[in-house]
Amino acid sequence: MNKKILVSLFIILLISGLIGGVALAGEDLQIERFYGSTRIETAIEISKAGWDKADTVILARSDDFPDAMAGSPLAFSKDAPILLTLPDRLPSEVLEEMSRLGAEDVIILGGTRAISSSIETDLKKMDINTERIGGANRFETAKLIADKLPHYDKAIITYGNNFPDALAIGPYAAQKGYPILLTETNSIPKDTAEALGSVTSSIVVGGEFVISSQVKNNLPSPVRIAGTDRYDTAVRIMDRLGFTADLIYIATGTDFADALTGSVLAAKENAPMLMVRNDSIPSL
Repeated sequence: MNKKILVSLFIILLISGLIGGVALAGEDLQIERFYGSTRIETAIEISKAGWDKADTVILARSDDFPDAMAGSPLAFSKDAPILLTLPDRLPSEVLEEMSRLGAEDVIILGGTRAISSSIETDLKKMDINTERIGGANRFETAKLIADKLPHYDKAIITYGNNFPDALAIGPYAAQKGYPILLTETNSIPKDTAEALGSVTSSIVVGGEFVISSQVKNNLPSPVRIAGTDRYDTAVRIMDRLGFTADLIYIATGTDFADALTGSVLAAKENAPMLMVRNDSIPSL
C-alpha cells in the first residue's frame, strides 16, 4: 500500500467483524473497530459512533446493493445515518436505534419489491414519517436520489452492476454534495442522462472494463479515476481527491454493507474509505 497511508495517518477505523486479523504496518497507528454479529448490527454500531441524535434515518435493504449504493450523498445532506433492514421485516434492534436517535423521518431506498410496504406501515404506527425513493430500476433510483440533493454541477459516474467503485467514492461524493449516478458499460441509461442535464463536469470511477471510453466521452468534462482493481481504485481516489482527515476508514471489499453504512461517517470526518480482503491487505 501507499507508504503515506501506513506512516502519516494516525487513526485507522476498521469497520465490521468481516475483516479479521489484518496486519497494518506502523507503530503509531491507532485502530478502532465498529462491528456487530450481523451487518444490520454493524450499521447500528456505526450509527451510535457518529450520531447522538438524528431527525432523519436512511433505510436500505441489508442483502442487496443496487438501490442503496447511490444513497451516501443524500444521507450526508440530511445528517442521517444509514441503517439496514430485512426486505420484509424491520428488526427490533433497528427500531430501538431509531428510538435512541429520536428519528422523526425515515427515507426508504428502493421500491416495494426491495423493501416491503409493511415496513412503512409499521413505521407509521410509531408516528414516524416515511418517504420512499424507488425507481423502476437502480438507474432511476439513483436519479431520484439525485433529485433530492441541493443544486449540483458535478456528478460521480460509477458502474451500475457492481458496488465497489460507488462505495469507495461515497465519502467524497457525500461530503461534496455530488450525486452518484449509475451507468452501463457501453451505454448511458436514460435516467442517468436526464440527471446529467445541469451537470458541467463529472468524475468517472472505474476502468474501461466497467465504463467504456465511449460512455466516458459522452459525459460532461469527464475525469477518470481507476486502478488495477477495486482496492487500487480506492487508493487512487484517496490520493487524488484531497481528503484532509488524519484517519482512514477500512471495510471489506468483498461485500457492500459495511462500506455503505460507514461512508456517511467517513464523510463527516472528510476521510477516505479503503477496502481490503477479509484476511489481507492487497499489495498496491
